[in-house]
Amino acid sequence: MFLECVSVGELEANCFVLCDEETKIGAVIDLGEYTEEVKTAIKNSGMEKLGYILCTHGHFDHITGVSKIKKDYPDAKICIGKEDAPYLENGLLSLATIFKADFEPCNPDVEFSHGDSFSIGKINVKIHSAPGHTPGGVLYVLEDERIIFTGDTLFCGSVGRTTFKGGDAFALLRTLKMMKEFPDDYVIHTGHGESSTIGYEKRTNMFLK
Repeated sequence: MFLECVSVGELEANCFVLCDEETKIGAVIDLGEYTEEVKTAIKNSGMEKLGYILCTHGHFDHITGVSKIKKDYPDAKICIGKEDAPYLENGLLSLATIFKADFEPCNPDVEFSHGDSFSIGKINVKIHSAPGHTPGGVLYVLEDERIIFTGDTLFCGSVGRTTFKGGDAFALLRTLKMMKEFPDDYVIHTGHGESSTIGYEKRTNMFLK
């Protein structure tokens, strides 16, 4: 599996480009901006088909590039958690209006719910609902690869804030309690900052203790 992280935008959000190297089918996760660096990562991946544009949640720094890449790859499916789907169409919900981001509304092709699953080529992905930072945040869990894309739910050493509209501190605590059940060796690729593991966060992150 090809996997590359590209930092995008003023808030330095992590965008991930991944590709099943056998089938040449790929995905981008949290496309905060559709930059030349992202385009280069897609090219370097050997991807022949972009199957999915995946959003962990609907804040502008993770979705601003979605409508733009869809123009280049019209067959790619825009995917987001069901409760966050309105964020793709609403600059106030996504905070794009407040932060004066270059935001173009778009519509999701797929609205995920907890327990859904799909495949990127031969890479199997399972959806775990992760409300708290936003109502419809999701985790993209690659069980065979032992990887979780956490968005802004869990960071290395911290968690996502719940003070924006739609945030819910109690819901986030329930989500974090659920995440403690993942095996310690699962790698977490986060929406900002460094990657980590579930085990390391359980030992060092006060929000998971």
